[in-house]
Amino acid sequence: MVFWNNSKAIGIHWSGSSLFLAVLQKKSKDRVEPLHLIEGKLPNTFDVHALKDVGARNGVADLIVDIVEENNINSRRACLALHHSAALVNRSPISLGDSKQIREHLRWEAVTILDAKDKTLVMDFFSVTDWIFSVAIREEVLGLYRDIAMRAKIRKVNVDVPHFGLYNAMDGVNLLNSSGAQILLYVADSEIFLVLVYNGEVIQIGTYARSAEDSISQSVEDGIMSIVAGLDEPVEDIFCAGILLDNWIETLAKKFGANAVILDPFMRTKENVFNCSKNNEMHSRFSIAIGLAKRELVS
Repeated sequence: MVFWNNSKAIGIHWSGSSLFLAVLQKKSKDRVEPLHLIEGKLPNTFDVHALKDVGARNGVADLIVDIVEENNINSRRACLALHHSAALVNRSPISLGDSKQIREHLRWEAVTILDAKDKTLVMDFFSVTDWIFSVAIREEVLGLYRDIAMRAKIRKVNVDVPHFGLYNAMDGVNLLNSSGAQILLYVADSEIFLVLVYNGEVIQIGTYARSAEDSISQSVEDGIMSIVAGLDEPVEDIFCAGILLDNWIETLAKKFGANAVILDPFMRTKENVFNCSKNNEMHSRFSIAIGLAKRELVS
């Protein structure tokens, strides 16, 4: 019998037809190390539409089982990344009043926007200095992710949105400034995830569609510029992960007057994205999965 280890956790993020699986081990209170970073390939793109297909879910679960068994991974504790359109993320200023009332308002907004009944939504909340965030997902959609976990023999499962996985990957690395603004960017095959960090905290997130070309549309750049328009301070760093589009990253960094830095959750010093190592690049591709596994170990 194989016993699952409580000091280890799995993070799983799929993008297009790729599945990124990270296994981390907790070495001490504030230190985690990677045991496995494995990329698997699915026969087709796995998105929110494929999620509804039992055959596609079986395919994802079988791939996870194959990776776990081939690499003798003895953890059955995992956090899965939600497809960005499977959950609704909203926020409200804390200055509006009582936190309980704000949460009730955010719940009402989620029910209204998703056109759902209150009892059919699963919601979570968290607070930073100036904002209360809410994450809402339909219970039936959450059930589909739990079905994947069950078929993959995962005993304890959580879910999170990719943006917060990206932030978790960098949280505690001591490269997020306690003052000022920084951007975390993850470029995938068909989308870009943005996390705006101010004084070390998440204050806004964004998702932008992209084509498979090695360039980014002007509308995406405009969206990124607008999300930071209200800041009182300039953006100091843009941490880049996933597909590294050097020309676009350089152009975007120049527009902000910012440093273009590789987003490697295991680095201790800032490395320029244009001079980083292959190891840095690999860690950046797995950054969301790493952040999800890290969430399980430090929560």
